[in-house]
Amino acid sequence: MAGPVTDAHRIEYRENVQLALQEKKAIFDSAFMFDSDLKGKQVMMTDIVGQMEARVDAPEGGDTPDNEATHEPVWVRPRRIDWGKVITKEDQIKALTDFKSQYVQGGAAAVVRKKNIILADALFGPRLIGNEIPVSTPWAGQTVGIQVGSPEGAPADIGMNVQKILRAIRYMEDAEINIEEEECYLACDPTEIEQLYNDLTYVNKDYRAKAVLEEKRVLEILGIPIIPTKRVADAAANQSCAALWTKSGMAWGEFMPLDINSQPNPNKQYREHPYMETWIGATRLEDARVVKILNKY
Repeated sequence: MAGPVTDAHRIEYRENVQLALQEKKAIFDSAFMFDSDLKGKQVMMTDIVGQMEARVDAPEGGDTPDNEATHEPVWVRPRRIDWGKVITKEDQIKALTDFKSQYVQGGAAAVVRKKNIILADALFGPRLIGNEIPVSTPWAGQTVGIQVGSPEGAPADIGMNVQKILRAIRYMEDAEINIEEEECYLACDPTEIEQLYNDLTYVNKDYRAKAVLEEKRVLEILGIPIIPTKRVADAAANQSCAALWTKSGMAWGEFMPLDINSQPNPNKQYREHPYMETWIGATRLEDARVVKILNKY
């Protein structure tokens, strides 16, 4: 396929990358709310209205109530993802038009990995809140201790188990989050998934029927899909960190959809230079809707 690279080849490259992106697994997409029309250096994702109280046994003929409510605007700033690679081989056309080439598959995979990192960072990273000048505030939610689920009378650090998930659910319910009305997700790394599998198969027989299992892997527990990832916040030495959250508590959006381009690079002997760029943002909306679960490695 020797010859000059034409606009038709570049269009085919863009279409190949778009198709490859659809096939790559952006693991958090379905677990976060999405907004496709974000603009500017920062944008308010939502205005959290605090819980309000109704009256009981109010006097007949009294004033109509005007209950106070707290407001907490939550903002997000865009983060840039880009990727580029000069085609050094002579067969530039094949590199652009072959769906399996590294310039198609490698570029798409690189963008998706960074997107997964940005969304995972939002689970426990700082969020921007405030009215006129947003302030970066750290996560201040509940943490399931590393000893939850260990034998009574002999507390010890242990790995992931069903009891820790139940404790995380309880923390949400304590915050008056109606779990039955929410979509919940659980992020675990491979070791935590193995620990949970062992707990289900050897200890928690009562919950085995409530889990979706395949060989050496738990796909779902208590109706909660499990997202395998090593991107959740780091814990202390010899510890790992899982996360349970509600979809209504997390959001991400596009400030600029992925732009895919390929042009000759005059600084690289006019070699063809594919390039991709996008700007996205992600944030936690409420701390109570994201629970940290500590586990022993």
